[in-house]
Amino acid sequence: MPEAFPIRAVTSARSATRAVLAVLLLMLVALVAAPHAMAAPKSEATPFTLPARPASAPQMPCGDLVKPVSQQAEDIVYRVRSATVEGASAATPGVCLVKAYTAPQTEFELRLPMAGYAGRFLQGGCGGMCGVIGREVTPLCSNAHIADGSFAVAFNNGGHHSAGIGDGTWAVGAPELREHFAHKAAHAVAVASKAIVAQFYGAPPAYSYFVGCSGGGREALMEVQRYPDDFDGVVAGSSVAMPAAMQLFLWEAQQGLYPDGREIFTPQAVELLHAAVIKACDGLDGITDGQIDDPRRCRYNPAKLACRPGAAGQANCLNADQVVAARAYYRGPTDADGQSLFPGGAPYGAELGWVGRGAPTQTGKFAAQSFLQYLLLQGELPADFTWRDWTFSRESLQRLLKGGELYDAGNPDLSAFRDAGGKLLMWQGVADNAAGAFGMLDYYQAVRDHAGGLDAARAFARMFLVPGGYHCAGGYIPYDQDFLGAVVLWVEEGKAPDAVVASARLDTGVVRHRPLYAYPMLTHYRGGDVNAATSFEPVTPKTEPQDGFDWPGSHARARPLTGR
Repeated sequence: MPEAFPIRAVTSARSATRAVLAVLLLMLVALVAAPHAMAAPKSEATPFTLPARPASAPQMPCGDLVKPVSQQAEDIVYRVRSATVEGASAATPGVCLVKAYTAPQTEFELRLPMAGYAGRFLQGGCGGMCGVIGREVTPLCSNAHIADGSFAVAFNNGGHHSAGIGDGTWAVGAPELREHFAHKAAHAVAVASKAIVAQFYGAPPAYSYFVGCSGGGREALMEVQRYPDDFDGVVAGSSVAMPAAMQLFLWEAQQGLYPDGREIFTPQAVELLHAAVIKACDGLDGITDGQIDDPRRCRYNPAKLACRPGAAGQANCLNADQVVAARAYYRGPTDADGQSLFPGGAPYGAELGWVGRGAPTQTGKFAAQSFLQYLLLQGELPADFTWRDWTFSRESLQRLLKGGELYDAGNPDLSAFRDAGGKLLMWQGVADNAAGAFGMLDYYQAVRDHAGGLDAARAFARMFLVPGGYHCAGGYIPYDQDFLGAVVLWVEEGKAPDAVVASARLDTGVVRHRPLYAYPMLTHYRGGDVNAATSFEPVTPKTEPQDGFDWPGSHARARPLTGR
């Protein structure tokens, strides 16, 4: 029987469901939002103050950007379809909203501030399989910089139209569109957008930035690897090699669904398990604060919650099927011999993402019917293929890796980007149920290996782990932080980000502020209010962590994952 794999969205019971909906809304906002100046989304985090730069005024009327013929910048052909001033009022001059496309059909929107533009260009990534044009970036806090008008901002549809971010029918029989989705669309929009910026303001951007998460994080790494001169600073969140990551969905679908399609886990079961995991592992970082800083250090056996004989079905225990499934989720995709086929599985603390919207029932079908059928293994699977048919083996993994080479952003050689002066900030929620928490660590280890060690890598590429964070936004501790501001300061003032303060409103209503230190620095509680950033300090680990995960697709030197 042919074989398959996943790509996941995070959801859960209660707050986790809200987090996933927030991410989906970020991706789909272009379908319903009015195209004018944008207010920054609400966030508890405080954005960085960016370096002051002289404002540049438009050098031509907005409407004059529309030309009767196509234009060309470098080898990119583009056409401006419309350019109109939107959002102007007595309080704000608004933006020049440019609607354009690059050949063959990558549509993009570019917002050019009518006042306050500070010579910065920002391009946002898309999510899922793209197909729609977004308007916001994640983390949400960074949108404050878009709202203040200092950036010209572009978003695009990834090179194709679709019914939504999970629709892959556009890829059938369209190798050129698949190539643009893989990497060409983002590059083309960068080139065209910067040419339009130069026309409008009389000079090209002084600095260019890219921010993406999930599918947009994959785009961000593609830009760094394939087009190292496009951007000065790049923020890549929750991004791992897409082909192999598909396995997570099919694994959890097969492990978490009964043959008739019913979910094995219930909201009550995952809430019970989550509470037990937090209780067991919360204090491992030296402070009891309701979060697990490093799920790799956590050890919890779900069998401790197993129902006693005759008690199955009660709310305060897990039935036998739930215990088996939980163990499988934590373990992650493996073959019959126990060989890992991906860097880990569901991290401890992510339990609330195992049920609800985006849980295995839907994501398994999404993976099988969209990514596998239309992008990765087009024409190789039977028409009636479903998530139940995938076999987890080294052979199936190699099949995925080969079929997904075009989309794989796992190349650890970032030397061209480094040599061009680029700065890369990667980040990962450590309760991420869509990408897992360990793929980014495995990739960063490969970057370190290739760069010549940790110090050499940290000179241009740094990584931040967000405790309690789900996929791109939200979490059981819903932190938000300004990674865009951090990379701007790094690029423009040479201030490498040692720490970024994350903020979250807890269920109690209290706002928690917590410093996130650039990996591998540890967060040490030195006393005081656990919700105040000043109560913490960085500590250098006694030994440098080695994070290469032992799986066949790793680019890192084979070494056991730290803490495993």
